[in-house]
Amino acid sequence: MKIKKTTIYIILFFIMFFLHFGIWQYLEVGFETTFIRYYLFLTLLFTIVITILSIIKKIYPNYIGFGFMGLVMFKLMIMFLVMKKLNLNEVPNYKVHFVIPYLISLVLETLYAVKLIQTEEVTESPEDEKNQ
Repeated sequence: MKIKKTTIYIILFFIMFFLHFGIWQYLEVGFETTFIRYYLFLTLLFTIVITILSIIKKIYPNYIGFGFMGLVMFKLMIMFLVMKKLNLNEVPNYKVHFVIPYLISLVLETLYAVKLIQTEEVTESPEDEKNQ
């Protein structure tokens, strides 16, 4: 049974969540509601980015990189807008607890986009040799 590429990145994202939640509970920081709301929102953004990148690959495979850059800007903009609503600045050391998961999700999205671009280049190579 072969696992899809998307599934691997989603599993890695949830491993990050459970690991971070375990550390959060061990340190007894409190603010579990804020933590869960933040991760629900981050998960929503993560799945939106992964889904849209998959759609872009099927419709416009040559523009995966541009789509990724636009989605990263959109995600960052939405995170800044929602940050005030989540009251993240009330949590002690909130920069560590909320910026690092954001960056890890960004790395997972980047790796997924790179993998999509690499598979697109591999499938285009034989056609290019025929045309020359």
